[in-house]
Amino acid sequence: MAVKYTPESLLPALRLFIDARNNANAAGFPDNGGAIHSVERILDMLCIRVKYGLTHVNNLKKMLYAECSIGARHALLNGDNHSLRIEHVMPQRAFAKQIIDLVNLGATDTEVLAYIRQHYRLVLLDVEETRLLNALNRSKITPTRLIDAGIVMFYGPVQKV
Repeated sequence: MAVKYTPESLLPALRLFIDARNNANAAGFPDNGGAIHSVERILDMLCIRVKYGLTHVNNLKKMLYAECSIGARHALLNGDNHSLRIEHVMPQRAFAKQIIDLVNLGATDTEVLAYIRQHYRLVLLDVEETRLLNALNRSKITPTRLIDAGIVMFYGPVQKV
């Protein structure tokens, strides 16, 4: 099956939307008004492909070695996929701003992809862990965001083999 979107097609779109966002900001239209939304969307599509080889973020729940919390591991073992939440460890808006800064400084596509591979991170959490995380820090990038919320990660295959 042919993949509809590839890094080769998404990178030019990302740069186009970064330019549009920058122009909107310069004209007085802020990110909170929507100027950054297209950047966030294209970037999310690009990141899941580059980092995880996925075409849809929900497919992370099916990955045997998806990074997950202890709570998410229990939910998976009990067949409770409805209790699973996919968490962007680096909040999407903050991560998008980092990529925008990189591009604005002249980063090449290769450098952008390398940054994504190194820094983009998704994890599976259960509903309660997601609630705790969002109550503590929903929008700032911190290296200890999960730990600060008391979330313990599981290391190993997430599903029964």
